[in-house]
Amino acid sequence: MSLEDASQLMAQHQIRRLPIVDQNNLVGIVALGDLAVNQMSNESAGSALTNISHQNIH
Repeated sequence: MSLEDASQLMAQHQIRRLPIVDQNNLVGIVALGDLAVNQMSNESAGSALTNISHQNIH
């Protein structure tokens, strides 16, 4: 999965973190902030954060 894919997945599901798995073993966590520091994904990470921050609360 690319960084772009990860940020889109975060935005789509309104989540801030994704597990990193290798052969069914958790090897790390990528957070929205991690993506925001990567220049290639700044726009996507910002969009994901905006979508998460403006959730509809019922």
